[in-house]
Amino acid sequence: MDTDEELKDLSIRVLHKLDQKFSFKEAEVYIQSLSHMMGGTEYRTPKVFQSINREGCAIRFFKDDRLYFACFPLKSVLSDIDKINTIVSFPIDSPKFEFPEIKISQDEIDKIYDKRIAAMNEEEIYSLSYSLNDLEDKMKDIILDGSIRFSLERKIIANSTQSIAFEKSTWSDISLRALYRGFDLISSSEKHLTSRQIPSSVSSIVEDLVQEAIQRSTLDENTINPEVPVIFSPMALSQIFSFTIIPHLKLGHAGKLAEQDFSSDFNLIDDGTVPGLPNSTAFDDEGISQSRTIIIRNGSFQTALNNCQYENDQVERTGNSFRVKMFEAFPRNFQAYPEIYPSNLIIGEGRTSLEEMYDDTKECILINSTQGYMTADHHSGTFKISANDAYRIENGSISGALPTFDVIGNMFEVLSEDPLFLKDRKVVRPINTPYSILAPYLSTEKIELFP
Repeated sequence: MDTDEELKDLSIRVLHKLDQKFSFKEAEVYIQSLSHMMGGTEYRTPKVFQSINREGCAIRFFKDDRLYFACFPLKSVLSDIDKINTIVSFPIDSPKFEFPEIKISQDEIDKIYDKRIAAMNEEEIYSLSYSLNDLEDKMKDIILDGSIRFSLERKIIANSTQSIAFEKSTWSDISLRALYRGFDLISSSEKHLTSRQIPSSVSSIVEDLVQEAIQRSTLDENTINPEVPVIFSPMALSQIFSFTIIPHLKLGHAGKLAEQDFSSDFNLIDDGTVPGLPNSTAFDDEGISQSRTIIIRNGSFQTALNNCQYENDQVERTGNSFRVKMFEAFPRNFQAYPEIYPSNLIIGEGRTSLEEMYDDTKECILINSTQGYMTADHHSGTFKISANDAYRIENGSISGALPTFDVIGNMFEVLSEDPLFLKDRKVVRPINTPYSILAPYLSTEKIELFP
């Protein structure tokens, strides 16, 4: 694998060759070196541990009022570049384009990621992965199913302003499920952790997971009461939020949000600068410094997210350009054209804790996870989902697991008509999405339940 300095040097050499051979008005070189480590356990069987490297070079250039895009294997990019005019993916009409001058110090970059994490070796990940099997051997009636994924990315951006940006970033995804055979049914509990920090042990995570699975092992056979409040967990809320609200966050697509009269308790921020959050980096994939962008303040729309291609002179750049291939475990990919995506979305917390909500409510329903959220209609905000992991809460505690039922609602209405955001929040990254969300529990009565 190439060293950091070799990758930096290669980006400059590619840029110089572009300038000498083609004299493009504007050009950008993006190099990515991505290492994945994956392991875990599946129904008492250790998963095959995998280590995968992905590296390559993407080039964009501006010519004849158009932007062009091409990708090359890293090892052959200097020779393949001669064919760039014949293998470009597509031209994009763009009468004006200027790649940004990158201005950021190494000190600022160091604040974003932990070097100890970035240097973590394969043996440590391997040991952490196999510790799941050791824990499972000590527990009766429990089956652990889980995966541990770790990614280390190095990216280099060089463009025709003669500037260069370099950064290392790390991701850690831990997904665990405990299956417990109780008196009435086989119950399960899940935990999904996404962070830049890799825990030294998974013991405490598993212990909490097992206790939740045992607690939920009684089937609640009572009829579902459609009149009680429904509480969406951070994961359930993020799943629906991702396919109803997030498509409107981009510049040029935010008209729907500007029209809405949201609750004054609804606050939404995109912040790619918070150390420790999964998608915090010093700069985005165009070299623009990531920032803290207030999207919605006290229910009123403020700012949309943008990147260099779609910003205008009246809008401050928000640093939200990312090269993403959706539906991948690690979606950042040099082969993808840079588009506007959130980094870390932060939904404002409330003042009431989840425990206080349980104590103050005679009966409510907790929806922990959903299915079908990808079919939500972002144009209208409507969604029809299946609550496949839900529980009845009575007198302050879980009284039993509920069978799967359907939920129909409209996210715009939920966020407008007196939603109750709770104080408890968790960082989640919904499956099939490239961003993370720091989301609270949300209580609402503005939905319909169909057992």
